[in-house]
Amino acid sequence: MRVKIFNSQQSFKGVLYNISKVSSDRAELMCAENFHALGILRIIKPEDYMDYLMSISISSYMKKPQLHTAISCKEEIKNKWELTDIAKKWLDRMGYGKQPYLIFFHYDTKVNHVHIVSSRVAREGKAIDNSFEGIRSYSVLNQILGIDTPKQAEQDIIKALSYKFSSRMEFIMMLYSMGYVCDIKDGYLKLIRHGRVQSEISLSKIYAKITPNDQSSKRVQQLKEIFLQGLKKYDTAILTKHYLSYQKFSSYPICCTSEFILQLKKDYNIDLIFHGRSRQLPTHYCIIDHCSKSIFEGSDICSIEEFIRPVKNNNFAENLTHSASINILKADIDNEFKESTGISIGDFNIEILEEYDPGRLNKRRKYKTTSQ
Repeated sequence: MRVKIFNSQQSFKGVLYNISKVSSDRAELMCAENFHALGILRIIKPEDYMDYLMSISISSYMKKPQLHTAISCKEEIKNKWELTDIAKKWLDRMGYGKQPYLIFFHYDTKVNHVHIVSSRVAREGKAIDNSFEGIRSYSVLNQILGIDTPKQAEQDIIKALSYKFSSRMEFIMMLYSMGYVCDIKDGYLKLIRHGRVQSEISLSKIYAKITPNDQSSKRVQQLKEIFLQGLKKYDTAILTKHYLSYQKFSSYPICCTSEFILQLKKDYNIDLIFHGRSRQLPTHYCIIDHCSKSIFEGSDICSIEEFIRPVKNNNFAENLTHSASINILKADIDNEFKESTGISIGDFNIEILEEYDPGRLNKRRKYKTTSQ
């Protein structure tokens, strides 16, 4: 499960956002707690909730008092009532249990999730402690779900060691696929999740498990055939919006998805983990073959150019034209991408999705202009 805390706002527009979803049958108001004075009203309007939240927040020095959070789970692991109960417990343990708050269940995505709107200011005018909020939010959620994160990390290390790998990087990519960030220090590989080191393993133990891959093995030949046939049947155009995000280190994975990649996972239980240098297209990838419990260097099976390759004709401009949520010219995106990577985005088989956020480009462009 995931917790996402949205940026704080000066006003309580999160109420309007969620109520608008309710009005269009894309969400449901599950509960409105601790709005004591509003109990005398026969009909409560969205503005009433907003005014109430603002009234208890106005006495604080805090300029942006709105708390807007989403808690989600994969598919239908938790229903709307279970998610609402989890949200209530999360609010209580984060210090918001006595605050007025609204919880909405959303139907507009395949992922079950609830939105929470409340105030960061208590009734006596004192701001609620939000130190290390991101880390605490996951710690609290795991406590509610009964998840022992350090113990889970130890189990994941054991699972990763049970796979056959030929380099330290392949082992690290396996841990990345499990949701960890890795750091090497003092001869140990540290597994980081939710901003904290959850477990660690000595590098010597990793090196002792390294086994060179046999290029003539039956499984290698099978994988080559699987990739060859898949490339003929499925589209390799990359469906992602993360190319312009910053990658701090060259070992960080880069999010890439395509019809071909998704089909590998569905039909053969194969994961592809891409990585490369900062702010550039991926240059390397590894193959995690869960059936044979082996990790392979991608280039030993199939060249990465088969997934991210120059193409003469693509539907980039056509996608922009038909996406109502994109109000930015192709030339602007192309120039921005070229500035940061030295590569023209029009030369690659990249498809921009509707949820692509042009505001991110504008923010980066503004930052570059002011810093020069």
